[in-house]
Amino acid sequence: MDIEQNQEKGRRRAVPKFGSFKPDITPESTPKTRPASAEKETQPHKDRHDRTEKESRGDERDRDRGGGYRERDRERERDSAKERHRGRHGRHPSQSRSRSPRNGPRRDENDRVDSPASNNDLFVVDKRGDPLIVQYGSNDRSQVPVYQRFGSGRVIGSPGFLVIHRDGIREQFSIRLPGEGSGSGSAFRDKALVTAAARLRSRRIKPSDEPTRPAQSSEDFIPLSSPRKRKRRDDDDDDNNNQSHPPDYRSIYGKARPDNLSDSGSDTGSSRSSSRSPSPSPEQDLPAPKARSVHLSRHVKAQPSDITAWLELIALQDALFAFSSSSSSGTSYISIRTADETRFLAELKLSLYQEALPHAASPSDRERLLLGMMREGSRVWGEEVLRRKWDEVVGSSTDVSFGLWKGRLDYEMGRVAGFAVEEVKGMIVRKLKVLREELERVSAGGKDEDKQQRCRQVVYVFLRLTRLLHDAGFAELAVAAWQAWLEMTFCRPPVGYTAEAALVSFADFWESEVSRIGETGAKGWRHFVEAGDAMVDPPEPRSDNPSKIPRTADPLEAWAAVEQQGAEKARMPARTLDEGTEDDPFRVVMFSDIKDLLVWFPSAILSRVQPLLADAFLVFCGLPPAGLSEEQFLALLHDPFVAATGQGLDLGLDKHDAGTTQDLTREAPEFLQQGGNLAPSPDLLFCENSRFRYLDKWSNLYHAGDKQVDISWVLRTIGHLVRDCEMEALATYYLAVEWLNDPARARKVAKGLLKQYSSNIQLYNAYALVEWVNGNAEVSHKVLSSATGLVQSPSSDSQLLWNTWTWIHLKSNETDLALVRLCSSVEKEFQDSAPSPALLLKVKTHFSTARDYSLSSQQLGPAVQFAESLMLLEYLAAEGGSEPSSKTQGNITAALSTIHSFSHELESRNLHRSPHHERLLQTSARLLYHHATHGPYRPTYLRGELKALIHLFPHNTLFLSLFAWCQPPLRIDDPVRAVLHARAFAAGSPHDCLGARRFAIHHEARAGTAHSVRAAFEAALESDAYRGSAELWIRYLRFCCSSGRGGGARELRVRAREVFYRAIGACPGAKEIYMEAFGPPMRGLLSRSELRAVVETMVEKGLRVHVDLGEFLERWKGEER
Repeated sequence: MDIEQNQEKGRRRAVPKFGSFKPDITPESTPKTRPASAEKETQPHKDRHDRTEKESRGDERDRDRGGGYRERDRERERDSAKERHRGRHGRHPSQSRSRSPRNGPRRDENDRVDSPASNNDLFVVDKRGDPLIVQYGSNDRSQVPVYQRFGSGRVIGSPGFLVIHRDGIREQFSIRLPGEGSGSGSAFRDKALVTAAARLRSRRIKPSDEPTRPAQSSEDFIPLSSPRKRKRRDDDDDDNNNQSHPPDYRSIYGKARPDNLSDSGSDTGSSRSSSRSPSPSPEQDLPAPKARSVHLSRHVKAQPSDITAWLELIALQDALFAFSSSSSSGTSYISIRTADETRFLAELKLSLYQEALPHAASPSDRERLLLGMMREGSRVWGEEVLRRKWDEVVGSSTDVSFGLWKGRLDYEMGRVAGFAVEEVKGMIVRKLKVLREELERVSAGGKDEDKQQRCRQVVYVFLRLTRLLHDAGFAELAVAAWQAWLEMTFCRPPVGYTAEAALVSFADFWESEVSRIGETGAKGWRHFVEAGDAMVDPPEPRSDNPSKIPRTADPLEAWAAVEQQGAEKARMPARTLDEGTEDDPFRVVMFSDIKDLLVWFPSAILSRVQPLLADAFLVFCGLPPAGLSEEQFLALLHDPFVAATGQGLDLGLDKHDAGTTQDLTREAPEFLQQGGNLAPSPDLLFCENSRFRYLDKWSNLYHAGDKQVDISWVLRTIGHLVRDCEMEALATYYLAVEWLNDPARARKVAKGLLKQYSSNIQLYNAYALVEWVNGNAEVSHKVLSSATGLVQSPSSDSQLLWNTWTWIHLKSNETDLALVRLCSSVEKEFQDSAPSPALLLKVKTHFSTARDYSLSSQQLGPAVQFAESLMLLEYLAAEGGSEPSSKTQGNITAALSTIHSFSHELESRNLHRSPHHERLLQTSARLLYHHATHGPYRPTYLRGELKALIHLFPHNTLFLSLFAWCQPPLRIDDPVRAVLHARAFAAGSPHDCLGARRFAIHHEARAGTAHSVRAAFEAALESDAYRGSAELWIRYLRFCCSSGRGGGARELRVRAREVFYRAIGACPGAKEIYMEAFGPPMRGLLSRSELRAVVETMVEKGLRVHVDLGEFLERWKGEER
């Protein structure tokens, strides 16, 4: 028997001699049998006969031996695998097939290597390999023997964090973080197990229609299945159901497979029962983005007129691309797309836009599709094709939708080839004229929504025009235009002028050269008209200091210094009698220069325009808006084309190296919101330090090199609007700006405002905060005491005062007095130091009732005030709590639970995105920070609460700053960066704003490296929304040129040249970018010829140049001689 088995194994290992094999013929072994043709004819039949005999004998032995049947199968499979492996990949040269030229290239003789192992069929040296590896990226898995890696894929020599995992047909390396993998103690943290579980097909277990047989008390077990007869009857019923509902052959998911037909059958492990159950929905096995994509694809095919579904499907392509990228790389981190990937994704979106465009019926839907198509087309088409497409979409007509006109304006201002200041200015002036006519028509008898929409568009277009003029170097013209608009809107005479009569009267006022709004001694147009024939004296002529040429051997550097001095003198418009105007006549702005820029608003819509114009004026001056406008207009103010350049983006390169990671938890958090994005409130306007501050001192916002307006003119203009034009809503903002820039003068300003607006509770609250932050606590308490006495009954205005008083005591660690103040808001006569439980219950009930009643009445402001009072009460009075606390702390869990419940109520009413809700959450974030800095706390709890706040308002930089502060140091991943990419910077996210981009860059400068800062800049500037931000380009250029102590910043200096030309291409109308080439940071990077070319480009594009370079160089040469 053993001899027979050995003979069978020998015959089984023999290589079959098919006709396609051509053994090598050597002199030592020449065949002496019949010819090869006869051998080829009889060999296949012989092989089949041998295999038939072996299988029949093997089956008889297996049946005789019983248990040896399985061992015989496994041995047969191993031998067959070896034969296939040697036959297809590694045959001995003597047994290799001869290839014909049409089947593939013939192997060269050099491919075979003569070695001692060549006579052994177990070893083959193949220098050619499989040519299909390059095409498919890996070996053919069906030809690779099954094997397992020792240690679950861990790499020998690594500390356990470097592992090898299989992603489809590829084997890739990945880093296993602490707590992940099979060694973490939890199977749910093992990526391999979770991925395998996700691929499993879920089954729903359908209960039996008939009741199961109850268990008998005499039995010592509970049966888990019904008797055999019952089971057979159930199987018969299942068969009948399957016969009545067969698989549909028209399914778009292909032919129905037996193993997929499982929907309601029981999971008994029987292959027969699983093959008879119905098929589940294919989307159940797909990830969320893919399942949504399948659903939307079906929907748009069934209803192609649903443009919202088309847009959602197009926006979903970014998520699908990110999902596929993360799946192929085996990581969840956001990777930067290559140029080819960006172009491919743009082509895909472009095809969807073009497919959906014929189905757009309404003008708004067509506008959205056209804007998206042109945005994606800019990444695919060339410059000529793109310009031709814009001409087809918009053309030269101004009678187009506002969105398309704005998109065409962005395109014109973002291309350096055909840009010219005068052409772009003419385009905006023509649109302003069209809007002026539409405004006159709508104001006569249009809808309120149409009136408000036209007012928003007119103010935005004017802001866009003045920002263009200011950035191009015509600062005095831009300031003069704003003076004219403010005079005609806020300081108009009470006479009922028509548009033509108003312009004639205003022309007389302007040509008289009397003091205008914001200038010293200005009284306004109204006073000029009321004075009549009485002469109003113009201001005294001004004289400027002569320009000083610095001592340098470089004439271009000297020219840049003189040009900077000329720009500083031209910040304000000059009068005819001022000295120096003969050298620069553009400094004198005549009425004819601004006539086409003016718009006369009818008196019926004046109340709608004034808040919009006030916020727009603040943005033009480089300050954040005061929040007087509605959300739609505030969204327009976030446009990077109108945001002021240089708005506080200090990367701190002078303080520390951007290439070293810092421990942020050991430093005070930087909540200074220079150009941040948050909801303004009194507690953010007035703060005892730079924490949680909405505004900042002007000198901290803008350095000497930043070309901005004069701060004194800004302060006088805001003061004139508040005092003389009676704009009471701007009073608190004006007091905050005055206090920041001149704290000693703030008391005088506050008393003057309170004298004028004696019933304004918010002004009393602001004045109390000013005294508190200036260190006068007693005066602050007196102001609050007198202000609360003015209000007879509890109201929302009085509750603001009580909340401020409570916060002042809380910050002074006077928790008992803080609780007393809250109780006094309900019980005026309460003076004890410890309130009773009955009083606490009464106060709590009052706050809850008032909050709910205000919310039911759609009064969000009062509801938020009472919600804040309830939060403070729970923090100071509630007992227990799951978080650690000390004597100076309260119950943070009870306090935040009231905020969570109120937020859920707002969400149910679709009010959770309102600014009032954002202000309330900012107050809860302040309480979290107070709790964390006055005793013990759990960082995990703090991070969890802040992450919930960021989920609601991902653009809020206060939440982001506090979330970054509470992160532990030395982490491999960055949760702040992950949150930003997942929520704020996601494709199509409405929360992506310039303030969030500023925060991301600033965060990388503090917690990242120089290369991560560069990546943050690139991510912002590569997006369509912020490519036109001159501020970001200037900061990026200065960052690359900075010579910090670390090597990371110095390595980026070589990129400064490239960044400079990219910035000019993206913002050809920003003069400050051109002048960066002559500054100290870029010194030595450009040659003299290149610097002269920069000046020539400025002149060619129509930018303002105060000193002619050619004349200056001639004078320079003459002085040298």
